[in-house]
Parts: sequence; structure tokens; C-alpha cells
Amino acid sequence: METSMMFGLMDLIVFGCGLYIIYAYYLLVAKNEIKQGILVSQKTDVKRCKDLEGYKKYMGIRLLAFGLAAVLSGAVGLYQDYVAPVPAVVYYVSLILFFAVMIWYLMSVKKAEKTFW
Repeated sequence: METSMMFGLMDLIVFGCGLYIIYAYYLLVAKNEIKQGILVSQKTDVKRCKDLEGYKKYMGIRLLAFGLAAVLSGAVGLYQDYVAPVPAVVYYVSLILFFAVMIWYLMSVKKAEKTFW
């Protein structure tokens, strides 16, 4: 597999995961459904949440930001791989933004599990 194809595949996976994360945000906000694996670990019993409304307020914006950062990073990468080159600054800023938001989100997930369970 060529390097460009590998990067294209990775960008497609990041883009698709971003869409799934936005879907998980919709389920959280609209249907009060907590997706295990994205919002909490598989070991956590979602039915034992102490304060669902507080959890939604705390994690909702973080989940949406993570999903949008993943979609943006994946879209920039796919554009770079299959349409036309983008300036290196744009590409690297989208990657740095994605990783920074991901780290912030993961730290928030740990804190939320301690607070709301």
C-alpha cells in the first residue's frame, strides 16, 4: 500500500469517526442516551449516572467540539490527498487542533466519570 493511500485511509477513518461522534452528541442531547465507548468506558454502567442533566451540560459541548475537530481534520486531509494540495500550515493546524481537542476530551471523560458516577 502506498503512503498516500495509507494517509487517505487514515483521513477517511478520522472523518467517519467524527461523524459518529457528532451522532453520539445527537443521541446524548436529543434522546438522553449515553454511548459507551465514546462517552464512558465499557465498564461503566450508564444507568447508574447520578446527574444526567449535569452530565449532558458538562460533556455535550466537549463531545461536539471533538466531533467537529475530527471532521475538520479528516476533511482537510481528504482534500489534501484526493483533490488539491493545501498549504502546509492549514494541514498542520488542523492536525494539531484535532490532537489538542482529543486530549482535552479524554481528560474530560475521566473527570466526568469520577464526578457523575
